[in-house]
Amino acid sequence: MSENPQDPFAEILGGIEEQFGQALFEKRAVAAVLAARATGVVYVEAVSNGVPHELAQAMAAEFWDAETGRAGIEEPESDEE
Repeated sequence: MSENPQDPFAEILGGIEEQFGQALFEKRAVAAVLAARATGVVYVEAVSNGVPHELAQAMAAEFWDAETGRAGIEEPESDEE
């Protein structure tokens, strides 16, 4: 039973909001996994084709930054300055 049985509209909206929240979470999770896989591919392909490790790592980091920014994935803040 809901907390406020006199407001079925709020209950319906709450259910819809929960469904949209779950769908958004799933979409962001899929985007994060795909970005991680693609970032790994960028690094592995670069190294496999003779790109030095440091440069390949920078290329992969740049790709990650671009993709996670586009997908709206927020990275945790670090304490480094």
